[in-house]
Amino acid sequence: MKASPTANNPLHDEYHWVACLLFEYRIYGIVAVFLVITFTFLCQRLWRPQRTDAEPNQASTRARFRRRDKVLFYGKKMLRKVKNFSGTVGAIPKGRRKQIVVKMAKQLLRLKKESHMPPQLTVLEPPDAYLEADSTTNKDDWLPPEVLYMLRSIRVFGHFEKPVFLELCKSLETLNLTAGDFLFRVGDADENVYVVQEGLLDVYLTNAEGSEISLKKVPPGDAIISLLSFADCLTGHQQPFKTLYARAVKDSLVLRLPVSAFQPVLDRHPESMIRIVEVIMMRLQRVTLTALLQHLGLASKILKPYNLRSDENQEKHVDFQGRHSPGMPSPSKEEDMEAVLKGFQMCLGIDDITTLRGKVTLKQVGRGNTLIHQDSSDGSAIYYVRRGVLHVVLENDENTGGKEKLFVAQEGEILGGLSVLTGEPSYFTIRCPVESDFPAVVGVLSKEKLIELVAERPSVVLHVVNAVIRNLSPVVRQIDFALDWINIEPGKAIYRQGEESDSTYIVLSGRLRSVIANEASGKKELVGEYGRGDLVGIVELLTHTQRSTTVMAIRDTELAKLSGGLLNYLKWKFPSVVTKLIKLLGHRILGTWQKKETGPIDLRPSQSNMNTLAILPVLDDVPLVPFSLELYHSLSAIGPVIRLTSEYVVEQLGDRIFDASNEFRLSRWLGQQEDKHRMVIYECDFTYSLWTMRCVRQADCILIVANASGPMVVGKMEKQLELLSVRTQRELVLLHTHDARPPRNTAAWMNMRSYCSAHHHIRCPSRMFVKRSQARTLEVYQRVMASPPDPLSDFSRLARLLTGTSVGLVLGGGGARGAAHVGMIKAIQDAGIPIDMVGGVSIGAFVGALWCMETDITRVTQKAREWSVKMTQRRRQIMDLTYPITAMFTGKGFNQVIQESLGERNIEDLWIPYFTITTDVTASAMRIHTHGSLWRYVRASMSLSGYMPPLCDPQDGHLLLDGGYVNNLPADVMRSRGAKTIIAVDVGSEDEGKETFYGDSLNGWWLLWNKWWPWSPPVSIPSLADIQSRLAYVSCVRQLEEVKNSDYCEYIRPPIDRYQTLQFGSFDEIKDVGFNHGKAYLYGVMKAGQLSGVGIGLSKSFNDGPGEGGMKRSTSFLGLSQMLSRVSQKPLTIPYDNDWREASDPIRNKPNPIHEEDLREKDK
Repeated sequence: MKASPTANNPLHDEYHWVACLLFEYRIYGIVAVFLVITFTFLCQRLWRPQRTDAEPNQASTRARFRRRDKVLFYGKKMLRKVKNFSGTVGAIPKGRRKQIVVKMAKQLLRLKKESHMPPQLTVLEPPDAYLEADSTTNKDDWLPPEVLYMLRSIRVFGHFEKPVFLELCKSLETLNLTAGDFLFRVGDADENVYVVQEGLLDVYLTNAEGSEISLKKVPPGDAIISLLSFADCLTGHQQPFKTLYARAVKDSLVLRLPVSAFQPVLDRHPESMIRIVEVIMMRLQRVTLTALLQHLGLASKILKPYNLRSDENQEKHVDFQGRHSPGMPSPSKEEDMEAVLKGFQMCLGIDDITTLRGKVTLKQVGRGNTLIHQDSSDGSAIYYVRRGVLHVVLENDENTGGKEKLFVAQEGEILGGLSVLTGEPSYFTIRCPVESDFPAVVGVLSKEKLIELVAERPSVVLHVVNAVIRNLSPVVRQIDFALDWINIEPGKAIYRQGEESDSTYIVLSGRLRSVIANEASGKKELVGEYGRGDLVGIVELLTHTQRSTTVMAIRDTELAKLSGGLLNYLKWKFPSVVTKLIKLLGHRILGTWQKKETGPIDLRPSQSNMNTLAILPVLDDVPLVPFSLELYHSLSAIGPVIRLTSEYVVEQLGDRIFDASNEFRLSRWLGQQEDKHRMVIYECDFTYSLWTMRCVRQADCILIVANASGPMVVGKMEKQLELLSVRTQRELVLLHTHDARPPRNTAAWMNMRSYCSAHHHIRCPSRMFVKRSQARTLEVYQRVMASPPDPLSDFSRLARLLTGTSVGLVLGGGGARGAAHVGMIKAIQDAGIPIDMVGGVSIGAFVGALWCMETDITRVTQKAREWSVKMTQRRRQIMDLTYPITAMFTGKGFNQVIQESLGERNIEDLWIPYFTITTDVTASAMRIHTHGSLWRYVRASMSLSGYMPPLCDPQDGHLLLDGGYVNNLPADVMRSRGAKTIIAVDVGSEDEGKETFYGDSLNGWWLLWNKWWPWSPPVSIPSLADIQSRLAYVSCVRQLEEVKNSDYCEYIRPPIDRYQTLQFGSFDEIKDVGFNHGKAYLYGVMKAGQLSGVGIGLSKSFNDGPGEGGMKRSTSFLGLSQMLSRVSQKPLTIPYDNDWREASDPIRNKPNPIHEEDLREKDK
């Protein structure tokens, strides 16, 4: 028979018990009243003095007074004494006495209130500026309007020195177009850069039927430019427009800058030419290829398919498959080397072949062997195919489900140029086909040798660029025209709520915040945040609706703008894009994307995709350097991390790097570090310096670090922070000694600040508080980092919380069966699995609160056992009985038992982040409690209707009941709070659902007869109370089934069904059942590798693609422009970035070993 709707419902079982207990107590009450009356009557009869006829008028010799006369007598006596005492204090006026008494009363009342209620958190919402987009003007408004438009619109110009840029702007031309005029047509030379200053232009192409397909509308301020065409002009391979038209929709004013104006400027400034090439290649790989590969699924359309050279360009003795023609001898190694040198000389435009000697090596690639692996930076070099063929293959293609051959490289082809120029991992795999008769022979020009070559001849870079561009498909050029690469300043909005949806955005770097405004009240609410690789605004664009939120930049952010017209064109030309977008839209709406998108569409945890941290000390007594090193050590278990200080940056980039003239260079270098590392730690100075301002500007999150035992103040830099960065997420970190007492007054720390989105209590090792010199501190931590970090430490928990890789524990309700939670926690600890967040309902809320408060399984077990013993004492229950109008018990005794276990503390004062669920019967909604009185909200979460009265919320007066009515296992809430791995433990009761079939009608008298007649067959029919309780828990049961079937948590149910809800006397037995089951279950799961990202497996979490939004991480950058133009005056042959050298040497030769990407490997 189908299971009952209350299956696995702990509160249903408790409701049975309530009904039975109520009936039992009624019987006991009647018997007790009868016995008391009988006993009183007998006592009066036996002890009352008997009157006799012999003494009818005998009176008592003692004086007898009525009770009221006694009270009146002694009351008057006390009043006389009070008057005499008040007369002795006649020197004090009557009004003054009253003031003194009132003051003393207030002090007594205040002391009493403080002793019973700790200070509450009052700063619950961020300030208005936190959710408000900035509308101020740009700081470069002093520039001429046409120059300002050009600077803002074209990303590549931001990397020029201002004198060079102003020199280029002398060649600007102004074009006046009327509506319908063409800016360019098919066949016109593609040799100009256009920026619309006024009006509106339409860039479109035509299909085979002659219909126009709009790619994008160009409003004022936007540019029409293809950086690939720009590169063609620089390399001397100009091409005309082949498919595109640009026409004025209305009267327009357009600025035109010929690319030919760049040539004389670049001849005088070769470092600028290198910088332009680098930006173009970065645009190609980070913008265009990211859009095609990661979000549109068009990887197979990037390269020209089977780009074969014509037969006349091939050498006669090598055929299509690289087989030698009959009779031709195999070339010697010297002949191969000469052929490779000549090939490189021709492809790189080098006049003297001797320049290449000593820089090129030969490599043989066997049949089936791989030259370059996809998503790898190992072996980054330029390869020249001497003999044989190589296949360029896309691994794990979504369309084919396997490998797809994109390109066939034959003799004379150049490969690997894009990865060398950008430093990004390779998008493809290059291998020698298995069906080839003999291995391929290639010439290798390594990255280091290319640096030396470019230092002598910068024009070599242009030839490498041309070798990359000529293999791209026409689709890439069309997309390059329609894609915009934009840079957004902090606080600026990319779109606002209510605007038309005409484009979508890909976050390349930086961070965005989505805010929704209530139209009725005007109140703004945070929807979520977006980081690197995220797609923003796609839902409204695909559904053709207005923008539902306002999205603004939190920090300096780079975006790729994909217009709606381009998206429609791609859907028309490549139907596979429709499938990709439907899948993407479905994931967004259902909220089951692996990147933890939960709740409403586009709702995202604020910890998602966090990439940079700024550490800001409150006072000078904060151990800033040890704290950042401890955090660095813990973050290293999650992914590549780097710690940046002002000294390190000056050492790498020069003394004048913080000057305004070097703004672009510093921003670019910091961007490179963010691209190379999973997390970048910006360690601020103790003063409000230029470096501190830069740290705050670059941060996704600011950690405000204070000493919990120090003075409770707001630091000077914090006050400056309110003016500099009002939108960046801030979190308070309170440092404690390793043996510190439980935290107190956390709410007071939070209330004195404008807004902190979270707080962390960190117990620090004693080595942090030992005063040492900086050199000695680095030496100590070099030894510390030789061993892996402890995953159970508070610093490791902080690292996981900041990176969105935390482990959440969810404990469900179930009465006495909740003792299994204690055993399950012990099993989790023994398995080495950390617990970073805890959420609970009913008994799960109580056990979870004990764990977050103590974090010691021995003390948790002891307190839980003592509480269970008190719950078995019937005397407490009888003394708490009351007339059952609202509930059977007053709740006073139950409150006392919980308060004795948890004490008077707030949820904010727990070591581990914690929440509990209650049912708000006033608002008919679920309440999530993350701050406030701990024992009160735990008690509210355990308040069964009819058994305990609802608890009045001290914050707003709402009535709160057991959270099991709405969500008995809140794994979904834990997921929405940012936990990546969730362990959900269910201890609720399960109904068998074997009700008796009684037909179409039911006679209550028949049911009563079968219930009391001993020889009647057993009848199982739910009572009226049972049916009401089941109706109340239908939504809870449905949510529980969703948790069981979900793929985002580990659902665990110990075998505790044989224990009753109120069987608290079996605490140890139930605890052992939970421990044994948890131990066996976790051992099997971890052995199977299903708990990846937990404990030891944490280091693998960074390699998960969905965790990073599908964005490939770079490992090094070119740095050629920095090599030719150093900030500090050092020899030209040593690039200040040293990125190319790092590509071949995994252990960097830096003076400060703490900045190493892998310090343990260096120590070995």
